[in-house]
Amino acid sequence: MKAEKFLNAIGGIDEKYLDIEIPDKIKHHRLRGGLAAIAAAALLITVPLPAMTAFGSDGAYNILYNISPKIAQDFKPVQKSCIDDGIEMTVVSAKCEGSRAEIYLTMRDLTGECGYGDWDLFDSERLNVWKDMIGNCRFADYDEETKTAQFVVMLETMDGSPMPKKKVTFSVSELLLGKKKTEGTIDVDMSAVPYEPEAVHRDDIDGGSFCYGEADYDSLRFLVAGDEPVCRPADNAAIDAIGYVDGALHILTRYEDSFHTDSHGFIRLVDSDKNDVVDESEYKMYTYWYDPAHTDMCYEYIIPVEYEKLGDCTLYGEFSTALGYRKGNWQVTFPLE
Repeated sequence: MKAEKFLNAIGGIDEKYLDIEIPDKIKHHRLRGGLAAIAAAALLITVPLPAMTAFGSDGAYNILYNISPKIAQDFKPVQKSCIDDGIEMTVVSAKCEGSRAEIYLTMRDLTGECGYGDWDLFDSERLNVWKDMIGNCRFADYDEETKTAQFVVMLETMDGSPMPKKKVTFSVSELLLGKKKTEGTIDVDMSAVPYEPEAVHRDDIDGGSFCYGEADYDSLRFLVAGDEPVCRPADNAAIDAIGYVDGALHILTRYEDSFHTDSHGFIRLVDSDKNDVVDESEYKMYTYWYDPAHTDMCYEYIIPVEYEKLGDCTLYGEFSTALGYRKGNWQVTFPLE
């Protein structure tokens, strides 16, 4: 690429990508603002991006990948294993067949502190390839003895052409450990549900609101959480209040540390045969509150049903959470075979 064309390309790149790590033998003082971009551009003309990428500079690799994914992947050094925060990520195999590639990866706990079951990459995975492709990653298994989670990555060319045997970079920044699902009857005496307990209109919704059925939000009142939860139907889930307000059953549920546990769930009102008393489409459910630390998330389930029917009903819940969370920088680069 000619120098003037390269300078034009640099002009369109976010300056955060220009704050790069330079190999020791060619390291210069950093400049700020527009001068930093000019200095970086001049340096990159003197020391080509491919060479710096081959040296292992993540900043140079990010710039080059934005300009030319093909060249970036050609010069990215092969690194089939990495360790961060006591967890080792390793490429076990990467095989091509026709237009598809199947990649097996492992994440192994070296500390012995993450001895949980299913792991989840929390949608933080990223695949860098040399051209547009279709890809996905799924959890496969967990070996309790070796504390190792196994993942399968699938790649497919978009035009159905044969998969080239080139290098792929796979990175992960967040992990959920020990994903767990809980389902069953919730221990709440429905014959003793408070009738018209304290309830308030809310103008301070933080996080938005939504519902399944139709509702005039301005007319709705919401429960006030008590000092202690009514019950804890699952890990990281609590029912903070329950009551009958304005002709409907209200259930205020809190999911703890949801941004680090992905805690969520759903509560149904069922009869003795576990059949829904009210069709789900008639439910009204609002999320309206985060705690001051912006961690816990609350939902208020609003189910239109006659108060007299509640004594013959049961609450049934389905909940999901994770028992651990890790943040780090795991990245491997490997050739397809």
